[in-house]
Amino acid sequence: MELIILGSSAAIPVNNRNLPSVALTYNSNIILFDCGEDLQRKFNDAKLKFNKPLIILISHFHGDHIIGLPGLLFRFNLIDRTAPVSIIGPKDLFLYLFFHSKILGLKANYPLNIYEIDHEKQLLTEYNGLLSDSPKSQYQIKNNIILEEKRFNIRYCKVDHSIDTYAYSFIEDHRYGRFHPEKAEDLGIPQSRLWKKLQSGEKITFKDKIIDPYKEGIVDSKIPGRKITYSGDTKPCETLIRLGKDSDIIVHEATFSKELSKIAVEKMHSTSVDAASDAKKMNAKLLVLTHISSRYQEDAQLLLEEAKQIFPNSILAEDLMRLEIK
Repeated sequence: MELIILGSSAAIPVNNRNLPSVALTYNSNIILFDCGEDLQRKFNDAKLKFNKPLIILISHFHGDHIIGLPGLLFRFNLIDRTAPVSIIGPKDLFLYLFFHSKILGLKANYPLNIYEIDHEKQLLTEYNGLLSDSPKSQYQIKNNIILEEKRFNIRYCKVDHSIDTYAYSFIEDHRYGRFHPEKAEDLGIPQSRLWKKLQSGEKITFKDKIIDPYKEGIVDSKIPGRKITYSGDTKPCETLIRLGKDSDIIVHEATFSKELSKIAVEKMHSTSVDAASDAKKMNAKLLVLTHISSRYQEDAQLLLEEAKQIFPNSILAEDLMRLEIK
């Protein structure tokens, strides 16, 4: 599992910083947070494969976060992609891509599903491909979960920005603890389908006795899954704190330094100090500062120094930075 920064600038690209995008690789999947301009080139630079299952999460419709999406989808069509793509974002996401298909000829000759979040109604609307503007299905959103896969789920929350904007958390399922076969053998339990149940933490009945694998020490306690949270653009808000609680990594926008806090409030963004305070309240393990204003091209370390005074385990995002998540 690896987190890769594909773009860390705010609003406009600058030397060594592209527009916002972060990739999370997990088993055979790529989960992409936002799609800044020229993202397909960053895919190449990061040596990400263009034909792997892909989930794309769009935080909001400001250009620096979505302009790279059509180009990436065009590229997929040119390489005869076969792997599925799921794209999730605010209402009108399908309309945005549908117009590209009608005006610019965007096609998707690969499995493509687009999901729009209606936060007010707590509905998720699914569109299949780009040929029809009629929704395929609608689902009720429960517990903020917008996607469930075999070993993980993705949750969202609405954050506080100038337009509808969402933050997202990738949450891995708990993993089974270590199995101790010798302890099962000590209890006389033969190697059989019963072992499989014990490995999954399930109680079994053996010789008229209920065996609890945890109490008997046959299986160690479950291991908490890993959690990665991406803030989108936002000023500090409680919904983000709740979503990001106990994250292994919080990737948080830090557009301004603390001396420009008034501008941050006006533009509904966060300072480096805001990001650090949020990470501390979340009990996060690591803070990654991103969405850096172009005014800090030469002195972005200032943002990091400010954040570290509040949350010492902070780092400054750099394009093509890779973080292994053990």
